[in-house]
Amino acid sequence: MIKAGHSIWARFVFNFYIDRLLKKSFSHFYLVNELPKHSIEKFLIVTPNHISWWDGFFIDYLSRNKFNRKMYLMMLESSLKKYWFFKKVGAYSIEPSNPRSIVDTVKYTNDILNNKESFVVTYPQGEIEPFEKRPLSIKGGLKLFIKEHSDNTLVLPVGFKIQYYDKKNPSVICRFGELVSGTEIIKDYDRFIKIFTNNIDELNNSANEKNFLMDLFE
Repeated sequence: MIKAGHSIWARFVFNFYIDRLLKKSFSHFYLVNELPKHSIEKFLIVTPNHISWWDGFFIDYLSRNKFNRKMYLMMLESSLKKYWFFKKVGAYSIEPSNPRSIVDTVKYTNDILNNKESFVVTYPQGEIEPFEKRPLSIKGGLKLFIKEHSDNTLVLPVGFKIQYYDKKNPSVICRFGELVSGTEIIKDYDRFIKIFTNNIDELNNSANEKNFLMDLFE
């Protein structure tokens, strides 16, 4: 597997490039609600929906504005090999078709989570799906990453939507879901799927009603 790094110079270049690219490509970055309060004493895994090529940039921008922890993002190994620069700003790999790779990634993820100043981002869908698709194809791999520390882990669903309004460029709209304990996920994964999907549905309602808390671009 490919492990992550956090190069200061790479982060500086990445932030400058991505901030300009996002603001050039999108008119607003709306936040529907506030980040739920969570204890720094708990391990944190963030689970966004997967709707586009932009998703990694969305969660990175959100992380820098709202999370007071260092982000590690799980990517398919084939994608990380192609976009090798991302490993210098916190991306690491998984190869779902390789059992050895899965074992290595689970161990590495646990090592990351042991540092409570960090958090992990993983996409439960595993692949890009249309925002409107129901039911979503939620894989069960999340349970592997919380099994060892389920009683001390929190999982936070995050939803993103790309929405056109009255501007040339679309808006990014983001909503935080309900925090779920690792124990709950191990016990009842269907409930996590329901919470994950419900957050996206609530996000869609807010997008339709233009009900936003703030614009992170301002």
